[in-house]
Amino acid sequence: MERRIKLTDIDRPDEPLEVEVEWIAGTTLRALVPNTSIRFELRRPNEEAPFEGTLGGRYFAFEPQPATGKPTTRRK
Repeated sequence: MERRIKLTDIDRPDEPLEVEVEWIAGTTLRALVPNTSIRFELRRPNEEAPFEGTLGGRYFAFEPQPATGKPTTRRK
C-alpha cells in the first residue's frame, strides 16, 4: 500500500483529502494529515469493505486496491 493516499469525501467527491498512512491492521487504518498534528482512524466491518471515518464533520472512505502479486515491468 502507498504511504500517501487520497480519501474520498462522500459528500464532496471532487475534494479528496490526502493523508499519510501511519499504520494499518486488518480492519483499522490510522491516518496522519500532512503538516498538522491531526491523526484519526478509519475502520471497516471486514477486510473486503472500504475503510470509513469522520474528521471535522466530513465523512471519508478509502478502498485499498487489491495486490495482484505480479511484478510491474516498465516499457522503454
